[in-house]
Amino acid sequence: MKRIPSLAIMNGVTMLAFSGVHAAEPYTLDLRPDAPQCRMPQAKRPKLGVDFKHDLPTEIKVDFNGDGWCDYALGVHYPLNSNMNAYDLDELMVLGQARGWKPVFNGKKGWELEDHDTWPTFRIDLTDIRLVFPRQGGAPFVLGLYAGGSNDGTRDMGNGCQQYNSVYRWDDKVGTFRKSDEATRDAVLGYFYSAIAEPCQR
Repeated sequence: MKRIPSLAIMNGVTMLAFSGVHAAEPYTLDLRPDAPQCRMPQAKRPKLGVDFKHDLPTEIKVDFNGDGWCDYALGVHYPLNSNMNAYDLDELMVLGQARGWKPVFNGKKGWELEDHDTWPTFRIDLTDIRLVFPRQGGAPFVLGLYAGGSNDGTRDMGNGCQQYNSVYRWDDKVGTFRKSDEATRDAVLGYFYSAIAEPCQR
């Protein structure tokens, strides 16, 4: 028998329970909408590879990996034509830490990663992201990161209303964002559209 997920939200706690002959343990995320404070490293930021004059990037200063230090990223729109620049994540982002700034990918090159659908590395668009934070701390959940896939970013729900469709979270072992599994995505989006934003009306 196929188990169908049902979503229940109470007091900021998102639980994803499964109905079936043998019910699984509820999937619980205790989330909050407000960002905890992060500290900005005193060291000068390294120069990133974005063409500021041509691309007019959005500056993003937030703690993506949950270590208490502000990270720095640039939001550049996904290239929809040949006249637009395309960037790897290491050209768009550096991680803050006590000793200054650390590159993404843990010192590797993005093309060395095997699964670019799970860990996006190229043509990353952070211009329309929203963050949801675990109450117990750690890396936030990133809604709306777009890397060119049909299940990334937002989707048209009709009448021109766009709704977030994907959830990522920082993966320290790999040094980049990791796409969440479906249960996590549904729980985070369920919380977001019940506690933070109004979902599209169908």
